[in-house]
Amino acid sequence: MSASLKPLTVQRLAYVRYLYQEGIEQSRQPSPLRARAVTSFHDAVENFIGLTAEQLGVELKPRMEFLQYWEVLKPQLELPGKTPMKRLNDARISLKHNGTFPSDHQIEQAREALVDFFSTVTPKVFGVDFDSVDMVDLVTQPEVAHYLRDAQTHADIGDYSMAAAGLSLALEALLSFYRGSPYRDDEPFAFGPILQAFDRPTIGFRDGEPRNGRIDKLGQISEALQNALRTMSLGIDQPSLRRFQILVPRIFRANNGPRYVEGEALRQLTVEEYDWARHFVIESALRAERSNDLIDLRKAKAAVNWEDPDNTPTRFWTGPAGSSDS
Repeated sequence: MSASLKPLTVQRLAYVRYLYQEGIEQSRQPSPLRARAVTSFHDAVENFIGLTAEQLGVELKPRMEFLQYWEVLKPQLELPGKTPMKRLNDARISLKHNGTFPSDHQIEQAREALVDFFSTVTPKVFGVDFDSVDMVDLVTQPEVAHYLRDAQTHADIGDYSMAAAGLSLALEALLSFYRGSPYRDDEPFAFGPILQAFDRPTIGFRDGEPRNGRIDKLGQISEALQNALRTMSLGIDQPSLRRFQILVPRIFRANNGPRYVEGEALRQLTVEEYDWARHFVIESALRAERSNDLIDLRKAKAAVNWEDPDNTPTRFWTGPAGSSDS
């Protein structure tokens, strides 16, 4: 990414890339759900043109017609693809106002048009390739973004197995961020105390022998339910989560660091599967971000109480005001 671009510009480019990727994911859904792709594609183009105009110093009037952008920007930049973009706009209008679903051919045409449009204009205006725009710039959880960037370094050299392990760690970091401290059960997304390895009675396997089989199963069920409640409360799509868990490896913690089993299916992970899994983590992080205010609120209230822990009187409900308050 060009160092000359402002951080906000980078974020807005990443948002365009996100909308474009959303359209691709929607285009793979069964009919009529795939029709939503043309709206996401259209939103991506409109956001991109608005950012392009701002970058070039061109003022756009409010409520302009979509195709007028080409004429307004012409003195500064000859925008390509006006004809295919007109087809995209027509398909969006037909869907939105007439309830006419676009055909598979129209959706694929739109996708190809966006590839040409973004790959042509982005280097001219922003000095970077569109493919280099990283949606991780939208992620605000530091450890999640760190794992996503590290995973991409492995993907860049074709090691999708290791890259997928990084994605698994990224999602783990996301859920841990919102779970909060494992030693408190009043965190907003804790859903009860966290099961610890040193809890008694001992749970799990030792020396190849199962211990407390029924308790072990109940512990696993409790942990699975807590994770399910956490992901659902954060707005993470459950079928997509299951697909993600099938694609990426399970991470085991060891003294020398995280490790995973590299089976043949993982070694055969495709670039398309990796890209989907990475997009899922980013989308999950963005959905979960809505809960950041709740995390901050709990911390702020806890800090106030901690400042004067002895000033915590117990009061009884008295009913209507004016009654005796003992």
